[in-house]
Amino acid sequence: MLGRLWENRMPQPSVFAPVLLWLVPALAIAQNTGTQKPAEAQTPRPPAVERIGPNQLRVGAIQVDTTLHEISVGGTVNPDVRALEFIANARAGLRAYETALTLDTDGITFNTALLLIGLDRTRSKNAPTAHFDRAIPVGDTVEISIECPGKECQRFPAERFMYDAEAKAALSNGSWVYTGSSFLSDGRYHAQVDGSLIGFVHDPASIIEYAAGAGLSRYGSIVMNPGLGLKPGTAIVLRVKALRAVAADPKK
Repeated sequence: MLGRLWENRMPQPSVFAPVLLWLVPALAIAQNTGTQKPAEAQTPRPPAVERIGPNQLRVGAIQVDTTLHEISVGGTVNPDVRALEFIANARAGLRAYETALTLDTDGITFNTALLLIGLDRTRSKNAPTAHFDRAIPVGDTVEISIECPGKECQRFPAERFMYDAEAKAALSNGSWVYTGSSFLSDGRYHAQVDGSLIGFVHDPASIIEYAAGAGLSRYGSIVMNPGLGLKPGTAIVLRVKALRAVAADPKK
């Protein structure tokens, strides 16, 4: 299946070297103890990557700009969210009830797009190993922003979603770090299974984490910022920009 990544419309192989090194283990078939399911049902298909411009790629519903080192993907504001622990989850994510946004993607596709703008998990240290991990993750930093099509909201940094109900203030000026998620003991990619993409409570499933953390061991203290006035179902575009960008040149 991975062969389809190398169609003529794709970038040169140099771009995909880091992608395949991280993607192949994530596509491993889970070892089930119960009734075995067909391999096709167990193994997600690798995302097709299409060139749509000189320095623009498309991975599923994600737009990738290798010059700006930025990705963008659409999504919606989740309904009935009380306590927040995550900023964004994938479609059908298991933690949507405590996540601000659902993005039109999945864990493997989202991570593949981030690899294409130069993010590298080998530079990550202190990645979370448990929920509410106190260690501060270190690695490639990114800038995350959200905007709404039309006039419903202006572009704002993702940390403004987080409102500390105890301090009565929104968070600001924090650093977002690419941790790359993790693998479960059966070889499955954690972000693909759980659906958690961007979080701030230092969870091993997240692909991007808020370095300082927020609401660690204070469940319910971080809520959706009421000052944003975003209604459930509001369409948004989330952008992730690599601040330390070393993406391969697709022309080489």
